[in-house]
Amino acid sequence: MSSRYLTISVDDGYPLDSRVADLLNKYGLQATFYVPASNPERPVMAPNQIRELSRRFEIGGHTYHHAGLKGLPEERAFAEVYDGKKWLEDLLGQPVISFCYPQGKFDSSTPRVVQKAGFLGARTCLFNLHSFPRDPFLWGLSTHACYHSRLIQLRHAAIEGNFAGMVNFLRTYNGTTDWRQHFFYALEHVERHGGIAHLYLHSWEIDQLGQWDQLEAVFAETSQRADFSKVTNGALFQLWKTRNGNGKN
Repeated sequence: MSSRYLTISVDDGYPLDSRVADLLNKYGLQATFYVPASNPERPVMAPNQIRELSRRFEIGGHTYHHAGLKGLPEERAFAEVYDGKKWLEDLLGQPVISFCYPQGKFDSSTPRVVQKAGFLGARTCLFNLHSFPRDPFLWGLSTHACYHSRLIQLRHAAIEGNFAGMVNFLRTYNGTTDWRQHFFYALEHVERHGGIAHLYLHSWEIDQLGQWDQLEAVFAETSQRADFSKVTNGALFQLWKTRNGNGKN
């Protein structure tokens, strides 16, 4: 396996995730789909659709009710995380090792709650990052497949204390607001220096923006990067554990 990794994650379990899955299959790409049992904001795939998706891709936990965990009492946060995991495992008949924080919201105690629930790692919405994290419950990513202004990018990084991401946004990504170019900068950086190019998206957002053709074009171009190992989030979490054991660096 190379030192250059490509991974994709799809959040929220929206029914159009099946369309994303078809495109991923078409171009031989791997991904992790983070699926809650329910979501008050929009529909979630039916159980039979989730089972079908799990035959082709990794399914990860996203709480039971798509609950933002920041500020929740620890007991309630644990119930959301654990119940979502158990629901998926009962549905799929297989372990679920990867977690993603709904809406990217977490606080200082949340990573340990996710670890206690039995997950191997957790993906955040800390943008503009390409490295293996020190804490496996605080995985960053490169690019969100959605427009963000420069001000929003920098404010988001400042609020979350993601100062490495802030610097990378200006240096590696040249402050671009085009998500496709943003992700190509991530690929170019990882090709030169190693690390992880990680694209995340919502199928409902791609549909609202009418960007299915753009998404397919990115998948098509990305699939040609022969020097990358194309992996799920969970495969990266497993690799972190192999390298580091059960504790943090």
